[in-house]
Amino acid sequence: MKKKRIERKILSVAVGISVVSLAAFCAVAFRGLYSVRAHVLQSSAKLGESAAANSGRVLEQEAVGRLLDRAQGHSRFINERLTGIAKDAVYFAGHVTEIYKSAGKLAPVYIPYASSENNGKLVMWMASANGAADYPRIRGEAGLLGNVKPAFVSNADDMEALTRSLYLATESGFIISYDRFSDDRNRIFDPRARRWYRESADICRAYGDSCGTGWTDPYNDASSEGKLLVTCSHPFKGADGSFKGMVGIDLFIEDLNTVVNVDSGKYGHAVVVNRKATVIASSDMKRRPDGVFEAKSAYVEGNAEYNSVIDRMTGGESGSARVGIDGKEMYMAYACIPVTGWSVALMRPVSEVMGPVTENSAAIESMTKRSLGAVNNAIMSVLIAFVVGFALVVAAVIYLARMLSAKISRPIVTLEGGLARIAGGELDTRIALKTGDEIEQLGDSVNAMARELKKYISNLQRVTADKERISAELGVATKIQESMLPRVFPPFPGRPEFDIYASMEPAKEVGGDFYDFFFVEDNTLAVIVADVSGKGVPAALFMVVAKTLIKNNAQCGWKCAGSPKEVFEKVNGILCDGNDTGMFVTAFMGYLDTGTGKFRYVNAGHTPPILITGGKCAAVKVKPGFVLAGLEDTRYTEGELTMRPGDGLFLYTDGITEAVNGQNALFGQTRLAEAVNVYNNLPLKEFTSAIKREIDKFAGGAEQADDITMLALRYTSTAPSDGKAA
Repeated sequence: MKKKRIERKILSVAVGISVVSLAAFCAVAFRGLYSVRAHVLQSSAKLGESAAANSGRVLEQEAVGRLLDRAQGHSRFINERLTGIAKDAVYFAGHVTEIYKSAGKLAPVYIPYASSENNGKLVMWMASANGAADYPRIRGEAGLLGNVKPAFVSNADDMEALTRSLYLATESGFIISYDRFSDDRNRIFDPRARRWYRESADICRAYGDSCGTGWTDPYNDASSEGKLLVTCSHPFKGADGSFKGMVGIDLFIEDLNTVVNVDSGKYGHAVVVNRKATVIASSDMKRRPDGVFEAKSAYVEGNAEYNSVIDRMTGGESGSARVGIDGKEMYMAYACIPVTGWSVALMRPVSEVMGPVTENSAAIESMTKRSLGAVNNAIMSVLIAFVVGFALVVAAVIYLARMLSAKISRPIVTLEGGLARIAGGELDTRIALKTGDEIEQLGDSVNAMARELKKYISNLQRVTADKERISAELGVATKIQESMLPRVFPPFPGRPEFDIYASMEPAKEVGGDFYDFFFVEDNTLAVIVADVSGKGVPAALFMVVAKTLIKNNAQCGWKCAGSPKEVFEKVNGILCDGNDTGMFVTAFMGYLDTGTGKFRYVNAGHTPPILITGGKCAAVKVKPGFVLAGLEDTRYTEGELTMRPGDGLFLYTDGITEAVNGQNALFGQTRLAEAVNVYNNLPLKEFTSAIKREIDKFAGGAEQADDITMLALRYTSTAPSDGKAA
């Protein structure tokens, strides 16, 4: 009877708990499902609003940024082309002046008058104020200046690109031209009556040597067939230094339009204006009904917002703005063309940029509706499954409770007691069960677990102790390695001739990179950056040996090792002797003469440093030598450059260029050069920190794979005459 009462109690408890639990679970589950349904609706609405706002901001920033990049790219490209034309004008003017100075040594060269027979051909031709009848008056000077022909003809390749005509016009009233516009009608031509000549000549007569290269406003020429021209001119002088005339180079605005509007289909509109706000080139320039192009102002009447941007452009500024043009909202990016003072602007409709935002919002709304339908279907399916499952679970609980209550109750109590003792730390406890079923197997498993747990704890204590010891030793090794590298900056407060900063960040606790700098003579500063093959403790040990040998052999004076080349050759021989591990070192070392700025250097298989001069950077031309400790009797070649005040050198290891991100892409030389260009004007400590931030930003949290070492040197001035190393 007693056994049956226990079974009934177990059965009642099991069924009651099952029913209550299932009912509670169903209530909570359905409440959660309907809460999820409401949350989906609310979140989708917020997501749509947030996505539209965020994507709008991102698209706007990206579009304006790219538009500004393109405008600056157009500016640089046009500036390069026009600079080349300006240089050509200066060169040809100088050449004409030299011809005047050599008047007694040069034979006359006859240049024929313009002829329709040569129209369309690239030839030299001549015209004067009174045509051929005027030739006896100008024969001597015209024959002398005919010697310009070889120089003009050498410019033939440029005549196929942006240049329309190349000519010289004289105070004597004749012109010698090199182009395709030879025509009978052009024989009578007085350059002195032309506006482009008068304006430049008046300045040259008034200011003498202050007169330089000039650029005209757009104008229509008699021979330009209605096309707008821009002229680049430069004066030339006679043997006595007096003003004799101008060299001119004409450009068709249509040709400039071709350059400006490379991306007009993509960005919508492009325009180039000069300092007077006159349109030099534009993607919408059109001919008048008579076929003539007409120069026009860039200002738009009544559009103060747009006109203020034009004012900034004529002031030489670069930037971007959002403006309204012809009833359309446009993004506008503009950049200055330094050689002429012109400015180029690119425009793109706001609607093209923001269109994807509207599409994105509609897509989110559609997805929300589909998600809501799926949630409703899922709730109905879950409801049916719960009803069926509830009935099946209750029936199964009743059946199983009756079958198992008698067998489970006492073994479970025994098992629970044993587990409690084991959990309390009594790992020698053993549970004795003889039920002949899974309960007995569970007891055996618990016993086995107790034995394994005791063994595991013992092993864990031993391993933990070993790791703590190794960690402590590596910590000491890290401090030792850090103490071997110069860490006090500025290191030589008494030496104003240069500034220097360096850092090393190992990939592991210790690394194989190192840097060093020290004086080998009073005015000779040595700088070294090196990278030992491998990482960790072996590389660190080899690094200590290599660093010590290089410094000792360099500082023993010129009588011992001598030049950087000799230092590397001697250290290489020592490192090769007994190098059974096959380790090697890539290294770069240079000697800076602080009095003259002369920098002698030698490279042993290392990445060339970057020279920063005039605000620009470029890799130092280095003849690569073989690595140190790689091959006995290796000979190294020295290089030499001269640093001017303000110039800098950036030495680094391949841990920078070979840093990778989550997609296994390399940071690379290009990104490094861009970063150096951006930050090279900063103080050296901030400069190296900025480079490291760029690397970390690129890596995006990816683990550092190699040591990162940087050394920045900036030459500030010549050394004082009695300077001594600090």
